[in-house]
Amino acid sequence: MRTLHLITPFTLGLLFTAACGKGPEPAPAAAPTSKPPIAAATTSTPTAAPAVSASPPPAPAAASEYPMCGGQRVAQAAAAPRAGAVSAQLAPAFLDEMTSCKATDVAPKDVIARAGEGSIDAKGDCVFASVGVSCHYHSGSEFVTTSTKAQTPRQGELHCIFPSSDPKSPHVFGAHVTCSDPARGTPTEPSTHAVHAGASCNAALLEQLQHCTSSRCCDDGTLTNPISDLVRDGKNDVRPDFTICEQPLTFDCSLLENLSAHAANSPALGGVAKPVFAAGAHHGAEKAPAKHAKAPGAGH
Repeated sequence: MRTLHLITPFTLGLLFTAACGKGPEPAPAAAPTSKPPIAAATTSTPTAAPAVSASPPPAPAAASEYPMCGGQRVAQAAAAPRAGAVSAQLAPAFLDEMTSCKATDVAPKDVIARAGEGSIDAKGDCVFASVGVSCHYHSGSEFVTTSTKAQTPRQGELHCIFPSSDPKSPHVFGAHVTCSDPARGTPTEPSTHAVHAGASCNAALLEQLQHCTSSRCCDDGTLTNPISDLVRDGKNDVRPDFTICEQPLTFDCSLLENLSAHAANSPALGGVAKPVFAAGAHHGAEKAPAKHAKAPGAGH
């Protein structure tokens, strides 16, 4: 039993020594406490990331203030170049999807004031040669709204093309038109396609554009003829900037009576439409020489 008593203190000594020997072991456990600075560095990296990701927004600001005339929602329109030939119909567009024009986006008064009497060309358009402006009208609506389901009877559309510094990018001012004279407006085939080349047209026609109180704008469109016709005729590189009046203009349609109605192409309403408007309808066919008959569907 004494042996047991001798062993017990020795054993306790060993245990005490062993316990003291493990005293330094917690040091490795302290290693994890050295990681918070690393963790802090890691968390600081994400906080810097938003500053980097916030830089892209200025890019859209460099784009044109107006969208392309892509209101027909053609998929290719989004990727269409801002200039040059295209294979997508970029106009007509939906008025309610076009940007509201600025106060400065109006038909130039100085040009209108200088315009003298115009004359009808071989296409049946009114040309004001003194200022380089030409006007024509369509036998229906081309620029429509997303809620428009059909052509509006006795409503046409006037387009006047003003030159710009870039011949391939003219400025087109347009508006829907109704006649103040109820006897006008209903189309007949002979008057719709008649051409009165050489006849006169009044500069007061241009003044009607100044009665528009609000307009929608879009740039870098295409002429409003069907895109297949534009490609065929090599005119798909003409990229007009459009300013279209939101409200129809009502005036004396005798200002349009010598002009020939162009077909109305509205992709949103199914393409080229049956005529629903002609300013000179009451004339009949007697003023339309057969040799000048204009082919249906002719556009700009």
